[in-house]
Amino acid sequence: MPELTVDQVSVRFGGVSALDEVSLRVRPASVHGLIGPNGAGKTTLFNVVTGLQPPTRGRVRLGERDITRTSTHVRSRLGIARTFQRLEVCGTLTALENVQLAAEARRGNRRQARARAQELLERVGASDVAGEPADALPTGIARLVELARALATGPSVLLLDEPSSGLDEGETAALGRVLRTLRDEGMAVLSVEHDMGLVMQVVDHLDVLDYGAVIASGPPAEVAADPAVQAAYLGTAAKEGPSPARVRATPASSGGPPAVELHDVRAGYGRIEVLHGVSLEVPAGGACALLGPNGAGKSTLLKVLSGSLAPTAGTVQVAGMDARRLSPERLARRGVCAIPEGRAVFPNLTVTENLTMCTYRGPEVRAAELEARTFERFPRLAQRRKQLAGTLSGGEQQMLALARALYTDPSVLLLDEISMGLAPLVVDELYSLVGELVGKEGLTIVLVEQFAQAALAIATQAAVLVNGRIVRSGDPVTVGAALAESYLGTPA
Repeated sequence: MPELTVDQVSVRFGGVSALDEVSLRVRPASVHGLIGPNGAGKTTLFNVVTGLQPPTRGRVRLGERDITRTSTHVRSRLGIARTFQRLEVCGTLTALENVQLAAEARRGNRRQARARAQELLERVGASDVAGEPADALPTGIARLVELARALATGPSVLLLDEPSSGLDEGETAALGRVLRTLRDEGMAVLSVEHDMGLVMQVVDHLDVLDYGAVIASGPPAEVAADPAVQAAYLGTAAKEGPSPARVRATPASSGGPPAVELHDVRAGYGRIEVLHGVSLEVPAGGACALLGPNGAGKSTLLKVLSGSLAPTAGTVQVAGMDARRLSPERLARRGVCAIPEGRAVFPNLTVTENLTMCTYRGPEVRAAELEARTFERFPRLAQRRKQLAGTLSGGEQQMLALARALYTDPSVLLLDEISMGLAPLVVDELYSLVGELVGKEGLTIVLVEQFAQAALAIATQAAVLVNGRIVRSGDPVTVGAALAESYLGTPA
């Protein structure tokens, strides 16, 4: 199998240098890791390798062949496949059909392609959901389907962008086994990954990007011990002072009715019931951390609260309104704002234009005042106000999604996995702000989070959802102490 070579690649977006003379070699029969803080240029590098982003300077080779100017579909035929940081599956197709689609493009014969698709789903541990629509799958399982689809093209070089995002402990372990098997079969794997536990288990060689440049390269244990890497990525010694502290929210007791109130709620998709009698109360000005293993129903619960999914039973009150009787648009106009998993910014609009799109709640607050307040909260966005949102890093896009939500002046904010795919320092920064929104501004927040400790650090209460039922709730300290039993210890 051929070696992938990136040689002195640079990419500039106007005055911003996304990549600065990056070089690396991904050898056959190896898992090559790529880490670094958000905005370091990791996804941009993937886009260069796959042909989605032409480099300003430098070359990309597959074996002896220069593919720097080769089109994306030709690179795929030559043996380069990838997955994306933001989940990309055909939602109306089943899991099997998603993989079969790629297999047919490779093989042509429908019967052989279907058999290959079934084989790959079993290989990645997703055969049980072969007949399920992809958009009804939990994020972790859908990522495994996306991996199977990439493998269906028969690649010699596989690029994985945050493959463990949204996976629970068991699914992550299964992913590690798959990657080791692919390596043993001779494939070259290049993986962007923030889960350092997975990196240490499966990666043979590790490169670290910071501000678009490689700052360390070598065996994972050696790289992780590098002080420069710890400063840039792990956050143990920040370059310009300590990382932002996570401040637990401390709302004042209003004595009024709860801002969020669910009683015996049941909800699901078609014949599949996901929530089985969920009851939950969040006081005004409180922050509730909603935790649980992948597929427990957390995102489904947020959809119920936002009005985008009607419950089949039970009552739902949000900000004093019956969420069952109002559309998501009407709830949003009345102060209920949701940030879905995946950020959902407008990629072809600038930062400022994205924010302006959310000034629909009324003219009482002038746009200039909103903009000034937003850029004070998010200085990094101020520097990129004229930049297209689609060219921002994952962390910057998440900041934009949060800033855009605050533009609507909400009273209830629903956050779904705001830390997904983000480096620790960015997570610190976001959660520090979330804590201030509750403690200083009285916002009510319900947040779903895979990284339990990040959410518990700023929450005023917590609830653990397992298999569609709340199995534990209470103050964050008590719930956190029992996570090993009620969350992490749940059998896969």
